[in-house]
Amino acid sequence: MFRNWFFLLCLAFNVLNLTNASAANSTSTNEAFRKTLKKVVPAINNAGTIDYKAGCSSCAQGANNAKNTTLYSKNNNQKIDLSVLSEVEANNTFSELAARQDIPYGYAMDGCYARAHKMVRILEDKGIIAGKAFLEGDLYVDTKFGEVGWGYNVAPVIMVKKDNTIAPYVFDPSLFSKPVPFDEWKAKITSKSKSKLTREYFTNRFAYDPEDRTKSLTDYVDENIDDMEITNRNTGRLLVMYNIALGQKQ
Repeated sequence: MFRNWFFLLCLAFNVLNLTNASAANSTSTNEAFRKTLKKVVPAINNAGTIDYKAGCSSCAQGANNAKNTTLYSKNNNQKIDLSVLSEVEANNTFSELAARQDIPYGYAMDGCYARAHKMVRILEDKGIIAGKAFLEGDLYVDTKFGEVGWGYNVAPVIMVKKDNTIAPYVFDPSLFSKPVPFDEWKAKITSKSKSKLTREYFTNRFAYDPEDRTKSLTDYVDENIDDMEITNRNTGRLLVMYNIALGQKQ
């Protein structure tokens, strides 16, 4: 909010300066503005939309200088703005997230929605815009506590540039030790013969659970943030209890 007000104040100040300028100065300012537009407009026009469902044929377009791009999710017809990181940047960012003690990654039984929400907010504070990758169905994975089943799973997704191409990578410290391509993440969660995938899609960072699949959210919902904090706190306590019980059995 404060950044927006600061921008508006600066804009108003510049408009007043332009209004009070002499005709000669106005001509000079307009010429400078025209030259700036000539530089900015091509960059805007070159911002592409990646159709991941179509095989990501346009992923390589503009990869050399890209800092952000748009991922199109066909299932829910959404265009998601995402940051683009190099492989090194993605690995380093993942390590920072995985090292946090306030996110109970080890409690894979439940709470993926709260962990993912916490992660995307942390990433946003770092200037990295993430989205979310969702899988729905009868999903099963093996953990140190045994097999767990989910009705859906969600984790942050960021675009990663590798070998001159850009593709969606999932950040899921509950299942992996590094960022992995979306297809690798999906394969692990659906690898068991009894697993049944019914839906896969992407959303922006503001979505919280599958109920937000088709919503056009433009900000975080306060109720979801409250639930995120409560869920992470409760699952963190449960994780401690599980680890104690596991230690007693060993």
